[in-house]
Amino acid sequence: MDKISDEEAQETRELLAKFYGPIALTWSINHRMYEALGQLVLKSEACTRAMHLVPRPWDLSNPAKWATRQVRQGLVRFLNSPEGRHYQTCITATAAGMRRRFDEASLGL
Repeated sequence: MDKISDEEAQETRELLAKFYGPIALTWSINHRMYEALGQLVLKSEACTRAMHLVPRPWDLSNPAKWATRQVRQGLVRFLNSPEGRHYQTCITATAAGMRRRFDEASLGL
């Protein structure tokens, strides 16, 4: 395995601090941490796909037309979404559920 540079480790800590707060800045960055980060991205991807289909603000003037348009626009949003792009809500919620895994990975467990 390649050695993780100090710069890479610091960038990873700063990224994780966005989800876990200042405690992430003290974590030891190792290959298990990168495995956990990969799982975080994969787990949040399903949520991101679903978020493309969430209807946007309601139009009371013509509900049937609004609903039809929302289905079309939701599918277009989903099909046009770039790979690897995740909604912040999805990745934050997924990160919250994976906190213990990152704690353990930091300790090499």
